[in-house]
Amino acid sequence: MATIRQLSSGNWNAQVRVKGKPAQSKTFPTEAAAQQWARQQEALTKEHKSHTIYSLGMSYCQARLLGRGSHKHALQIVEHLAKAFPQPIQDITPQQINAYKLERLKTVKPATCRTQLAFMSRLYRWAKRELLIDVANPLADIALPQASKSSDKVVSKGELFLVLEHLSPAMKLITELAYETAMRRSEIVKLTIEHVHLEERIADVVDGKNGTRSVPLTLRAVELLQDAIRLAKSKRIPTGRLFSITPHSVSTAVRRARQKAKLDSSVRLHQLRHTRITNVAKKGFNNAQIMIVSGHRDTRSVARYSHLNARDVLHLID
Repeated sequence: MATIRQLSSGNWNAQVRVKGKPAQSKTFPTEAAAQQWARQQEALTKEHKSHTIYSLGMSYCQARLLGRGSHKHALQIVEHLAKAFPQPIQDITPQQINAYKLERLKTVKPATCRTQLAFMSRLYRWAKRELLIDVANPLADIALPQASKSSDKVVSKGELFLVLEHLSPAMKLITELAYETAMRRSEIVKLTIEHVHLEERIADVVDGKNGTRSVPLTLRAVELLQDAIRLAKSKRIPTGRLFSITPHSVSTAVRRARQKAKLDSSVRLHQLRHTRITNVAKKGFNNAQIMIVSGHRDTRSVARYSHLNARDVLHLID
């Protein structure tokens, strides 16, 4: 059972007690945040005779996504789906899912609805394969909305430099590292000094979107990381991290810098990753080599991220 109380400091404390398990307590700046945390902890610690989307989703996020960049977004999806489907997972029907899909498409883009439904389907597969719950997947025969078309924008160096002019020193380093390495924003901001091996020109991504991998560094990337290490030491950032910045704040800073530079909206932080992968592909790297740079696990993702045209392969065909 959860107890929420306001402290004399104005903060809110949440305590969760479950029979047979140690009590848990945490303090938050708002009552809403305390209540949300309490719900999550109750879903994780209670023994469930019959799972709901909420309890199943919280268990999945704790077991499979904790520590990864996608963890926070996954929790948000679980919160939303739980409001739409409060009943036990065995009682959710394909008809209810289809009705939800049609209603959801009135307010969000098809790609958003597709992501939420695909995540829900993943929860059912996990429940059956990992938790050995005998439950049919009601999304098995549901047609998912069309995936959004990948942008084929390749950011030029000129556009990159215009964006960099309007960024703080730390944001500038992160943004140019995205361009030089094709690393995701969450992978860059989680880098620590011990995971950067400048003499070998390698950076280790630990618990990234597709697990742990090593990223090859360009000479420019090595210079940027040297600057990042110096900056981190001067700011005395704890835990050995290079940046004390959240992934979302980087995207926000780049968007504002793009607007100040009067550039097209297609110039986005994530598009720098597309650009690096495209530039690597233009050099004639094969798919296996490109996947080492990009961190993808399959060639379909490589094709989605590399934007080549006929002129890009002319020097390779003779």
